[in-house]
Amino acid sequence: MSILYDIIIILPFSLLTVILFGSCAGMPEDSAAGFVICLALSLLIIFLRGMKRKNRLRGICTAAVFIIVLAIAAGEENRQLFIEEYLWVLHIIFLSSAALIAGILAARNIWVRRIAAAALVIYAAAETVLSREISKEAFALICFIVLVRIAEEIQRRWVKSGSPDIKAHITGISPILLAVCISVYLVPAPDEPYDWQFAKNIYSGASSLFGRIYGYLTHPSDDYGSIGFSDSGSFLAGLQGNDEVVMHIETGNPAVKEVRLAGCISGDFTGREWIFDTGTESSYRMTDTAETACAVRKYAGAAQSDLLQNTNMYFESFMYNTKYIFSPGKIRLEKTKEKLPGISERNGSIISEQRLGYNDRYLISCYVLNYGSPDLPELLDNAEPITEAEWDQTARAENIYGKDDYSFADYLDHSSDIYEKYCRPLGLSERAKAVIDEIKNSSDSRYGRAKKLEAYLKKLEYSTDAGALPDTVTDAGSFLDHFLFTSKKGWCMHFATAFVLMADEMGMPCRYVQGYTAKRDISGDMIVKQSNAHAWPEVYFDNVGWVAFEPTPGFAVPAGWGRYENTANAENEMNDTDTGDDTAEESETTEESSQTGIDPMIFIIPTAAVAGSLLFFCIVSRFGSRRRYERMNPQEKFTYLTQQNLRLLGLLGFPRENGETLSEYYDRIMRSERQDIKEQIGFIPLYETVLYSDREITAADIEPSEAAHNALRELVKKSSLRSGLMLMLRDQ
Repeated sequence: MSILYDIIIILPFSLLTVILFGSCAGMPEDSAAGFVICLALSLLIIFLRGMKRKNRLRGICTAAVFIIVLAIAAGEENRQLFIEEYLWVLHIIFLSSAALIAGILAARNIWVRRIAAAALVIYAAAETVLSREISKEAFALICFIVLVRIAEEIQRRWVKSGSPDIKAHITGISPILLAVCISVYLVPAPDEPYDWQFAKNIYSGASSLFGRIYGYLTHPSDDYGSIGFSDSGSFLAGLQGNDEVVMHIETGNPAVKEVRLAGCISGDFTGREWIFDTGTESSYRMTDTAETACAVRKYAGAAQSDLLQNTNMYFESFMYNTKYIFSPGKIRLEKTKEKLPGISERNGSIISEQRLGYNDRYLISCYVLNYGSPDLPELLDNAEPITEAEWDQTARAENIYGKDDYSFADYLDHSSDIYEKYCRPLGLSERAKAVIDEIKNSSDSRYGRAKKLEAYLKKLEYSTDAGALPDTVTDAGSFLDHFLFTSKKGWCMHFATAFVLMADEMGMPCRYVQGYTAKRDISGDMIVKQSNAHAWPEVYFDNVGWVAFEPTPGFAVPAGWGRYENTANAENEMNDTDTGDDTAEESETTEESSQTGIDPMIFIIPTAAVAGSLLFFCIVSRFGSRRRYERMNPQEKFTYLTQQNLRLLGLLGFPRENGETLSEYYDRIMRSERQDIKEQIGFIPLYETVLYSDREITAADIEPSEAAHNALRELVKKSSLRSGLMLMLRDQ
């Protein structure tokens, strides 16, 4: 009964594990071999659990002998073939073994069974709600496991008369439960799954509400942590990691693999912090986007996608309580407003009237600049002035033509205002000016000077523990002296600040940007974490716009993408590759493999080894048992023979019942019609006398017990095959 109960509890777990995770283990689809292996291994382990300890050891040793000899007899070629094509078999064995361990724990502990059943119910419900397909086999097994669990709980709590044995009850009703699950499997499934839209709506609304409430309670401001984005531009003493996810981004453009998402933009530095003005309306970002689009169109013509690509980015916010719309620098603001009303530009930052919370979604339309293009330096240094006709053409494409602040005259004012705002005297020290002049004189182009400055700062040390700024730092000059000549280390905020100050001193308008970096993962989407918060400088190039640089050691600007014609040529070369010789070789290999048969000796030798090992175990066991029996005293021999005889009577259909005395047991057998058995049970009264008196056992008492033992063994062997097998197992 215990073995049947173990099969009912353990076997469904093993089969369900193979169904759910077999493909992950490399098992071929529509293959029954994996399930056969799982079934055989499960039944083997279950039957081993029901044996004596020494028989378990013998079973394990026998299996080990078979596997080892099989591996040796197979030869190197077949072993290599197994590794290449059938290694998944070992994966299935390991997977089934793990499931067996879980099943054994479930058979021993009711709480494991309860948790497993609850987890399966949750899994089935979740897959249904998410419209994911569950195989009918898996669902039928889940139903069986859950029904067994329900039946067991009812049996535990139901006030009843009769047998209290729960295992016997579960074993008895298991055929009914199995029939129910088979019926579930045979019922045709609908072509389309039920979408559970009402449940999805409830879940979405509840999770969004919870996220917003949590955000308002725990994040009253835009400060998300010492390393995360903050609307504060002050320097901290050190940074600490924070892997909290803040955004999930999808983009359908495969060329866009990495972007910078601007949050705050500033050109005002006090010496100890950057000032972010989010109260003043402006049109800088959209004007910059139009200028860059116009410059690229004028420079590249039909090949403009090699330098600049339009893309839509779908954002899902996991931040709490923020007013910032994080976006690439070249945002198409008017296009974005069509899908996301209620946003505006405030001194370079894109601000939402309604603060964003958990699970809010929005779409950003933008351009992404190809920083990896070899044509970019030439464009930046040699871009020709934009004419009014060219500006108007771009303005129409960007839906800003005729709108306030976006005329050609406004664009010209914007360009001149940049130099007045950013290239102002900073009061730097002579030592700092000397370094700046050296970098400035090393190149004749603005792009070359910016790259030289970038390389100079990258030679310093990146550290998240740079310490607090000393009290002597009070303005831009003292900050730069401290960073370049005293500290010589810092994180992105220090490097971006130094770059901005030094570029402005060279006469290159430069601004400070704070936001996030985002890269595609293996799924093709972008997961943005708090630890992706970053700061970088942007340099203004006449007739082109603002361009990002990266002075922080260990960081780089987005790599960009290759030219389309080069990519296409590479793909054509790959497609035109001559594969005729490989095909011929593959055909020859296949033909040779099909003619190669499996040597039957590969299985005959391991089988013979197993038979030999079993024979060896039998001989050693018989010899050991006989030696132990011969060393016993008469009292021990009589007790041993009596216990063996009682087991033999059980195999013959006369097991001793719970609570039954030896006298009652003897009388019950004597009332039976089995005369051949009644003639051999004279040892029972003597055993009862020995148990409840001081009578000593003599050698004369042993002989009748041995004769009864031998006679009962012969009766068991003649009774049935099952009894004979059980006798053989008990002997071992």
